[in-house]
Amino acid sequence: MEADQGGTQATQRPAECPPGRGAAGRAPGRTRGDEHRPAHEAMICPNCHTPNPDGAAVCLSCSSRFGATGPAAPGSDATLLPGPGPTMPPGRGTNPKTGAGRTQFGASESQTLPEGFEVGQRYAVLRLLGRGGMGAVYLVHDRELNRDVALKVIRPEFAEDPATLERFKREIQLSSVVTNKHVLRVFDLGESSGVKFVTMQFVDGEDLASLIKRAGRLPVERIVGIFRQVCLGLEAAHEQGVVHRDLKPENIMLDRGGNVYLTDFGLAKSLGTSGMTQTGALLGTPFYMSPEQVRGEEADHRSDIYSLGIILYEMATGTVPYSTGTAYQVMIQRLHRPPRPVSETNPDFPPHLRKILERCMATDPAARYQSVSEILGDLEAGKASTSILYVVKRRSRLLGRLGVAAAAGLLVLAGWLVARPRTPAVAAARKPVSVLVADFENTTGDPVFDGTLEPAFGVSLEGASFITTFNRSQAERVAAQLRPGATGLTEGLARLVAVREGIDVVTVGSIDRRGGDYVVSVRAIDGATGQAITSSEVHFDSKDKALAATATLAARVRGALGDTTPESTQIAAAETFSANSLDAAHEYAMAQQFQWDAKWEDAIRHYSRAVEMDPSLGRAWAGLAVVYNNEGNKDEAKTAFEKAMAHIDGMSEREKYRTRGAYYLVMREPGKALDEFHQLVRLFPADTAGIANLALAHFYRREMASALEDGRKAIGIYPKNVLQRNNVALYAMYAGDFPTAIKEARTVLGLNPSYAKAYVALALSQLAAGETGEAAATWEKLEAVSPRGASLAAIGLADLALFEGRAEDAVPVLTKGIGADLGDKRAEAAAVKMAALASAQLASGKTAAAVATADRAVAASTGESVLVPAARVYLEAGRESRALEIAHELASRLEPDPQAYAHLIQGEFKLQQGKPREAVREFEDAKGIADTWLGRLDLGRAYLELGAFPEADAELDACVKRRGEATAIFLDDVPSYRYFPPAEYYLARAQEGLGSPAAVGSFKAFLAMRGHDAADPLVADALRRAAHHSK
Repeated sequence: MEADQGGTQATQRPAECPPGRGAAGRAPGRTRGDEHRPAHEAMICPNCHTPNPDGAAVCLSCSSRFGATGPAAPGSDATLLPGPGPTMPPGRGTNPKTGAGRTQFGASESQTLPEGFEVGQRYAVLRLLGRGGMGAVYLVHDRELNRDVALKVIRPEFAEDPATLERFKREIQLSSVVTNKHVLRVFDLGESSGVKFVTMQFVDGEDLASLIKRAGRLPVERIVGIFRQVCLGLEAAHEQGVVHRDLKPENIMLDRGGNVYLTDFGLAKSLGTSGMTQTGALLGTPFYMSPEQVRGEEADHRSDIYSLGIILYEMATGTVPYSTGTAYQVMIQRLHRPPRPVSETNPDFPPHLRKILERCMATDPAARYQSVSEILGDLEAGKASTSILYVVKRRSRLLGRLGVAAAAGLLVLAGWLVARPRTPAVAAARKPVSVLVADFENTTGDPVFDGTLEPAFGVSLEGASFITTFNRSQAERVAAQLRPGATGLTEGLARLVAVREGIDVVTVGSIDRRGGDYVVSVRAIDGATGQAITSSEVHFDSKDKALAATATLAARVRGALGDTTPESTQIAAAETFSANSLDAAHEYAMAQQFQWDAKWEDAIRHYSRAVEMDPSLGRAWAGLAVVYNNEGNKDEAKTAFEKAMAHIDGMSEREKYRTRGAYYLVMREPGKALDEFHQLVRLFPADTAGIANLALAHFYRREMASALEDGRKAIGIYPKNVLQRNNVALYAMYAGDFPTAIKEARTVLGLNPSYAKAYVALALSQLAAGETGEAAATWEKLEAVSPRGASLAAIGLADLALFEGRAEDAVPVLTKGIGADLGDKRAEAAAVKMAALASAQLASGKTAAAVATADRAVAASTGESVLVPAARVYLEAGRESRALEIAHELASRLEPDPQAYAHLIQGEFKLQQGKPREAVREFEDAKGIADTWLGRLDLGRAYLELGAFPEADAELDACVKRRGEATAIFLDDVPSYRYFPPAEYYLARAQEGLGSPAAVGSFKAFLAMRGHDAADPLVADALRRAAHHSK
C-alpha cells in the first residue's frame, strides 16, 4: 500500500512491489503529487502526514515542530510494533501451507503476518494488502460477523499520539453518522497485545490517485461517472453537517465494478463543533487545499467544493492545476492567479464540465456552488443536453400510501403544455411573484372555452422564472371555505383567496364575440389592494387561435411584472400544437379538476379524450399515468408514461422537468427525481411545485433535514398555504426537530382549525418531545373534528398507550376504531389498526387472538404498514411460515422499501432461530437497499446478540438520533412511536458492553418512557441493570 496520509483506505494491492517502489508503483515515502515537485521535498509530518520541504522546522499544515532528525519516513525499517509480543497459543495463527505459527503480533515492520494468523481472537489474516506511512494493511476475515474486512495495524509512534488516535476515533464516529453507500465504512479501533489497529470496509480495487498516475487524463464518461459518485458521497456528508477538509484522489477509492467510495474523514469536522481545529492552523493537503484553508481561515463545506474542482481538473488533464515550486509556493499560487485553462491540455473537455470546474474553483467561497446538490443538478443538466432520449426502464407500484406531501406529488402534474425551443438561461435572482389566475368569463356561448384558457395562460406566465402560479383547484377549495357554496373563481372570490393566502397578483380575464371576431382580455391587479397593474386585449377571427392570443396576453402581463424577455420570443415559445389543441385543452383542464378532487375514473375519461384529440399531448399522457398509478393500475401507468416521454419535446422546459421528476417520484427513484427538481428550481427559482417536490424527493430518501429546508423555501413563497406549511411541520417532526414541528402545526391550526393532519404532526411531536399529557389532549381534540379525525385519533391514542406499555388500554380503543372505520368504508385505516391491535393482544398474553387479528389485517391490506407488523406478530407467536410468506411477497415487489422489509423479516426469523450472524447479513442487506429506522433497530439488536458492542452502539445511536422517523416508521404519518422505547434500552445494553457510563442515562431514559409496565421483561432487566450501575 502506498504512503497514506493517516486515513483509512482499504484497497486490494499486491503485497510485493518492484525493488525500490511502493505498492502503487511510487517510491516509498512519496505522496500523491510528488511527481510534480523536486525529489528532495519528501519530509512527511508524523502528526498530520502532510509533505513538507526538506529541513523545515515546523509543519506547513498543522504547525507541529519537527525533531532534530525530522519525521520518520514511511516505509522505513523502523519498528512497526513494540517489543516481542506474546507467542500465540499452539495451533493459533498457523499457516497450514507454510507452517508459520510463531509470528508475533508486535514484530518488526519488515515481517509480514502469515495467512491464518489471528488478531484479537477475531480476525484471521488472509493476506497483506500493502504498507503505508501509518503501518501495514491486511485483508482479514472477521470470524464474529463472517465477513472480510481490511485491518490497518497502526505503527507505535502513531498509536501513542493522542492526535492521531483522535483522528481515527473521529472517523469511526462520523462513519456511523454518514451512511451513504459512497462513503467508506470504518468499523472499529481495536487493540491486541498492546498493538492498536483499525478495521474498515474492504474495497477490491485502487484509489483515484493510482488510476490517474497509470492512465493520465481520463475519458469524459469515466470522469463524469467518478465525479458524480464523489459528489453523492460528499452531499451525504454535508447533509449531516460534516466537512471533509482533506478531499484528494488518495481518499477516493474505486472498486472493480466502478463504484466510488470517499475515505479518510479523520480531518473532517462537524459544522457547529470545535472539532480539532486550532486557530491559524492549516488543515488539508497543499495540492488540494482551498484558498481559505491556505489563509488559515475557518473552512466550511464550500472548501470541499473547491477541492472537488481540483480533482475534476486532475481527472481531465492528468495533473493538478498548481504544481510548481515548494509546497508553500504551491499553496500561495491559488491566491494570486487562476489555473491554466483545462482546454489547453484537453480541448475535448465538454463546456458544461468546464463551467462546473470553474465555479467549483472560484477563489471567493461565495462565488462557488453553495451546495453539492447544485453541482449534481448542473451535471445532470449537462448530461441531458447531450441526450434527450429518456427510456422507461421499469414498472412501479402505488406510491400514494405515503402520506407526507402526497398532494404535492400530484400537483407537479398541473399546468398546460407549450413548446419551447431551448433551455432558458438562469435569470438573475429576484423576488418571486405569485399569481392567481381567476376564471376567464366566457360569454361566447361556446362551452369549449369553459376552463380551457386558464391553464394555458398560467403556464405562459410561468415562462418567466420569477413567476409562480397558485394552483387553481386549491384556490377553489379555499374560496369554498371563505364563501360556502361558492363555485368557480370570480374576481371577488379570487381577491379573497389572494388576501388569505398572501398572493401577490390576481389576473381576471374574459372571452367574448364582437361581430365576427373573438376578443380575449386580461387585467392584472394587486392581490392585496386591488389596484390595477395592467390590462390588455387581443382580437382574432378563429377560435383555433384562442391559445395563441392567450399567450400574447400572458407576455404583456409578464412584461408589466418585470420580465425583460422580448414579447415575440415569449409568443414563439407558446405556440399551439395542432388544430385540435383547443378541444384537447378543454378536456385536459377538466381532467385536472377531477384529478385534484380524487375522482379517478372521471379524470381518466377526460385525459383519454384529450390524447385521442391530440396524441402528441405529452402532458395529458403524464396526467393519465399518475392517475392510473394512484388507482394501482401499474401496467396502464407504465404505458401512459412511455407515451408522455415520447412526446416530452412538445413541453415547455418547466413541464419537462416537472414530468420527469414526477415520473421518477412515482417510480420510487427519488435520486433521479432530485436531479430533475434541482435543475427545475435552478432555472425557475419561484416554482413552488418544484420546490415542494424537491422536499418530497429528499423525504423519500430519508434526508429529513434537506426536506425540511426545501419545505421552508416553499412556504417562503406562500406563507399561508396550509398544505405546504403542514408539510414543513411533518418534515420537522421526521427530522427530530420537535419544537419546530409543534410551532408549525399550531400555525396551521390557526389558519385552518379543522385540518386533521396538523393535529397528527402536533400530537406525535409532543409525544416525542416528552409531553405525553399534551399529546393525549391533542388526540382528544382531533376526535371531535371529523370522522376521519376520529379515526386518526384512535390510532394515535392507542399508539400512546402502547408507547407507555399500557397494552390492555390500547385494545378497546383500537377495537372501537376498527368498527368505525369499517362502517365508514375506510378499509386501509381499519387494517392498520388491526395490525396494531394484534401487537397489543400479543403484549397482553393473548396469542391466539393476536394471530387471528393479524390474519384479518393481512386479508384487508397489502401495505407494508400492515404486513410488516403482522409478520413480527406471527414470528413472536410461533407462526413462522406465515411471516416468511409475507417476506416472500414483499421481496417480489419492485420498490426498495418492501424489499428491505422482506430482509428484516428474514433477519428477525434468523434471530429467533439463534443465528445472529445470519441475521446481521439480512439486516445489512436491508440497509443497503433502504436505510429504514426499523432496520437500524433490528441490526443493532443483532450486533448486540453477537457481543459486537461498537457496531451495536453505532446502529442504536443512529436510531436515537433519528427518533423523528420513529413517530411514523413507514413514513405514512400513521403513529408508531411505540417502537421507540426499546431503542433506548438496547442502546444502554451496547453502552454497557463498551463500559460507557452513558449506559445509566440510557437505561433511565427507557424507564422514564416504559418503566411502569412491570410485565415487560425489558423493564425488569433495565431496573436490575440500572440499580447495579448506581451502586
